[in-house]
Amino acid sequence: MHLWPDSEERSLSGKRILVTGATGFLGAHLVARLVEVGSHVVALIRPASNLWRIQHILDRVEIVPCDLSHPETANLESSLSDVQVVYHLAAAGVDQSYQDAASIMQTNVMGTLRLLQLARTRKVERFVYCGSCSEYGPGTRLSEDSLPAPTSEYGASKSAAWMLARTFFQRYGLPVVSLRPFNAYGPLEAANKLIPHLIIKAIENSKMELTGGEQTRDFVFVDDVVGAFLAAAVIPDAVGGTFNVCTGLATSIKEVASAIVELTGSAVQPLFGAVPYRDTEIWTLSGDPGRARHSLGWSARTSLRNGLDKTMRWFREHRSRYPMYRAS
Repeated sequence: MHLWPDSEERSLSGKRILVTGATGFLGAHLVARLVEVGSHVVALIRPASNLWRIQHILDRVEIVPCDLSHPETANLESSLSDVQVVYHLAAAGVDQSYQDAASIMQTNVMGTLRLLQLARTRKVERFVYCGSCSEYGPGTRLSEDSLPAPTSEYGASKSAAWMLARTFFQRYGLPVVSLRPFNAYGPLEAANKLIPHLIIKAIENSKMELTGGEQTRDFVFVDDVVGAFLAAAVIPDAVGGTFNVCTGLATSIKEVASAIVELTGSAVQPLFGAVPYRDTEIWTLSGDPGRARHSLGWSARTSLRNGLDKTMRWFREHRSRYPMYRAS
């Protein structure tokens, strides 16, 4: 069993590391951890991005404006100078209300291709691709060997980009590692996402309207997800592998909502059934964490209840400055 995060963090100290999607939920947490351990972080961000998640560390991060959906790669090429590790988290379409399929494909597929090509040219030590559980169809304790069965353009684009990443490993020997986070949650997550939305409703004692809540998901705390990303960059056995980042536990939305109400001490009563289920509802989705445990020495350490409590406490303290209705 590998020791993480301490040993992985120490080995990343002093390295020049590129992070795409650095202002997003996962990206911001990863950047903060890398800065904390002494990495030189190059943050690739879209020019219009809101920097609020990394505002407190901007003086310790090299910012490179670049939109992966555009063919101009001057900034991208210069940003990879002397980079040793690439973390590719940038993606379009994470928010389900965003329906521009062409833009999703341009960013997630063609953007990934450009980054892979440049990483190969620059001979980086490790390329960590952030995939998604959306690459799978519904199922319980899904393994990485399950065939892709996406049900959205976003999921299809992430699966296509994953295949490109694997191709660059198999054909060119680029040291690629692919991670598939399941339902990550925690501080800094967008307010329109399930757990922040429910926490805010509970804290403010406002009407909490939900579906019947029977859907189950594999919720994994963001600090644990970051630990998997650290391990993916340095564990030798990880190269060429694809790893679920999950707990292996399927928890219903109803259970999550009830736990949040209890933890916040809210008087609100969840109105289950007030919102209809979507026609495309995925009823159950959870992953098998066994491969990550065996090859990365990684497993989720934070229980759902503890993670929800940490998230709730963060929202109580910070929601006054939180961009409430941003989707990214």
